[in-house]
Amino acid sequence: MSNLADELRARVGELDRMRRNLSLDHPEATTDPKKLMADMVVGEFAEHPNVMLFVADLVEGRFLRFNSVACDVLGYTEQELLEVSFIDRVHPDDRTRTMLEMGRLSAGEQTRGFRNRHLDADGTYRVFEWTAIADESRELCYAMAVEITE
Repeated sequence: MSNLADELRARVGELDRMRRNLSLDHPEATTDPKKLMADMVVGEFAEHPNVMLFVADLVEGRFLRFNSVACDVLGYTEQELLEVSFIDRVHPDDRTRTMLEMGRLSAGEQTRGFRNRHLDADGTYRVFEWTAIADESRELCYAMAVEITE
């Protein structure tokens, strides 16, 4: 798990350098830096099986991008994952801890081995272990989660 986190961290730096060199004159280019970074990061890591990957807005508490594994595991459509704050789907007993962890991320700390329960589309809470880093300047969180429900 640590190797993937290190790879993700390295890619974020690499992608940031690419973003700075990207011509925003291209007709498909976005001027929203959060959306641009989210698209690049998830696009680079989308094919890791059994690992859910997310880019989230730290201010709004919403997923901006995620890989298809997230939809498969949680049972939500892409639109359903985008339209609701992710904290709303965290088990009520885990929300305070999750919000504290988000605060640590916003302050520049890394998350490793954080566990919480998340509601899936069938109404079942599943346990996930999270690894995440934040880009405080863009107010983005890059996270990966693995289901560990027993």
